[in-house]
Amino acid sequence: MKELRICEIRAEAPAGADSLILEGLPIVYNQPTMINDPAGKYIEIIRSGALDDADLSDARLLYNHDLSKVPLARTPKTMQFIRDAAGLKMVASLPDTAEARSVHTAVQRGDLSGMSFAFKVPAGGDRYDPNTNTREILKIEKVYEVSITPYPAYPQTSVEARAAIKAVNDPLKIAAKIKINQILKRSV
Repeated sequence: MKELRICEIRAEAPAGADSLILEGLPIVYNQPTMINDPAGKYIEIIRSGALDDADLSDARLLYNHDLSKVPLARTPKTMQFIRDAAGLKMVASLPDTAEARSVHTAVQRGDLSGMSFAFKVPAGGDRYDPNTNTREILKIEKVYEVSITPYPAYPQTSVEARAAIKAVNDPLKIAAKIKINQILKRSV
C-alpha cells in the first residue's frame, strides 16, 4: 500500500546562474510523529536503515502530492537522493517554469519549509506495539515521490533554497523552523 508522510526543504538560485536548486530532508530517521490515519491516530517512527535497500530509482518531486501537475524534478536526471545518518537528503534542479519559480520563491521566503513523501513498506517491513500505539518502519521498499508541502507530518523535515543554507546556518533558526512546523502540524 502506498503511504504519504511530510518533511523539510531549502531553495537556491546561484548568483549569475539561471538554475533553481532545492535541497531538502524529506525522510528523517528515529523521529516520532503522530499520524492521523482514517483508521485512527498512532505514533510512527522510521528507523535508521529503513532506506538501505529502498528503490529510489524513479521518484518525482511534486508540490503537495499534486499528480495533476508536471513534476518539478525526477530521479536520476534532475533530482538526486543521498542516504545518510539523518535519513534521506534530496537535491533538485527545477525547470524554468512559473510554477517552479513560485515554489522556489516560497521556499526562499520561508513560506514553505516542509516536505512529505509517498512510499511503500514491504510485508514484514514494519511492526506495531499496541501498548504504546507506535508503528516502527524498519524497511521501505519504494519511494514514489517527495513533495514540498505547507503541512509536514514529520515536523523535523525541511526544505530550503541552497543559498539560504549557506548564508543562514544558525542553529536557533533551524530549531525555530522545526518548532513552527510542529505548531502548524498541531493546528491541522
